[in-house]
Amino acid sequence: MKPTKQEYQESRFLTIQIKQLLFFGLLAIGCLIGLLWFFRPTDSQLEKRNLTEFPKLTLEGLMDGTFFNDESDPLHPRGLSTWYADTYPFREQLIDLNTKLQSHYGDRSERLVNGGTADEIPTGTLAPEALAGKDTTEPTVPTDSAKPNRPTETESGNTPVTTEPTTPETTEYSGHGAADVDGDATQVDDIYLLNGAGYGVYYFNQSDSEDYCRKTNQLAKNLEGKAQLYCMLCPISAGVMLSEETRNKIGCSDEAKAAEWIYQNMDASVKTVSMVNTLKAHNDEYIFFRTDHHWTALGAYYAYREWCKVKGITPHELDFFEKTYTFEGFLGTFYSKSGKDPSMAKNPDTVIAYVPNGTNSMTFYTEYNSDHYNEYSWRIVNDVSSYPRSELYGTFAGGDPPYAHAHNEEITDGSSVLVIKDSYANAFIPFLIDHYEHVYWVDFRYYAKWCNQMGYTPTISALVEREGIQDVILCQNICFIGSSKLQDIMK
Repeated sequence: MKPTKQEYQESRFLTIQIKQLLFFGLLAIGCLIGLLWFFRPTDSQLEKRNLTEFPKLTLEGLMDGTFFNDESDPLHPRGLSTWYADTYPFREQLIDLNTKLQSHYGDRSERLVNGGTADEIPTGTLAPEALAGKDTTEPTVPTDSAKPNRPTETESGNTPVTTEPTTPETTEYSGHGAADVDGDATQVDDIYLLNGAGYGVYYFNQSDSEDYCRKTNQLAKNLEGKAQLYCMLCPISAGVMLSEETRNKIGCSDEAKAAEWIYQNMDASVKTVSMVNTLKAHNDEYIFFRTDHHWTALGAYYAYREWCKVKGITPHELDFFEKTYTFEGFLGTFYSKSGKDPSMAKNPDTVIAYVPNGTNSMTFYTEYNSDHYNEYSWRIVNDVSSYPRSELYGTFAGGDPPYAHAHNEEITDGSSVLVIKDSYANAFIPFLIDHYEHVYWVDFRYYAKWCNQMGYTPTISALVEREGIQDVILCQNICFIGSSKLQDIMK
């Protein structure tokens, strides 16, 4: 029998009440668990670190708010709110449950690969009209008349470092580092697993590649007479570490051929840096992480040497750097994407970072409460030994700030360079510090938003004009060249 309207409304009202009771009941249980002081952990076995300590209660801390939220470390704030979240009872079990749940519904962030089907890499060069695009007129590039005060560089805190010179390391891990890696890879989400290592995969997209060439050529014209433009397409692990046979099984594109074709279609004024074959010649060394999608500092170092050849300067040898950091137990993006693959957990990565000699000080902006940006003094190579094991790559260049600057007072010739980057360039930037007086870097994913809030024109040309920059380096993962956020600022 069909229920009456009144019966339906009463049933619906009862359902809503039950849902509300369940919601507030779970909320009350969560609050009660949070009050279990003696059940709060003090260290994380999963992340191999000490958790946030309860902040010291002082009148000053209450008045200025640092007792509740201390931003002295902008990447890892402290205070009561952080302590509460970091030491919540059963925290690690909840993290593990969340990871397992996320593994069932795919990747919702910007993908590490640019599709699932590769276009055939063409030969030759495009016709001039094709490279010019629909709009063949040169746009007027606005510039900013206001120039901000240069930030003050101060290096806070004393952290332990290794002072002995280091030499390139080789990995003894079987299956990853003994020249080309062969085998049948297993796909998990958008990565492949083979012999306890993860691999990101590149699929050539002709439309994205043509757009990137057009934008690069237009940028070179806009910078003519102002700055020299360099282009560095950073390869990812599959194109360097895997054998051709294994890459063919996966169906990924040849990164060396793709980069060569893209470079062929760039204006002669753009100085291009080829590095795939160089890195392959060193693929018996520890140049890519096993558990993360980035290259190691050693991989970035070999890329830096190739850039020096194009630039026409002498690269620094690794024993030039007087200080290094070593962080054990890194488990990066491939580890999380794989659902915490046990073979990776047994063989975590080691992060080695080389500290610039001229200065280790930088300033950068980071977003605060999604409505404004704060400026901080920081370190180009930072001690991240207290960070979670998943964040050890954060030792380089302050992570991914929208805008950063380093002033090397050991050099006084006014030289300057701007790096347009994603996180791949983070390990590359420290090697530039000892070659320039001023080094700037912006993350194309966040730069436009920062400019809009700061009142600047969100283009590379405007920044070059504002700061009088002499060299510009496009340095990003080859998979991201089709990013609209990158191409939008390439003006």
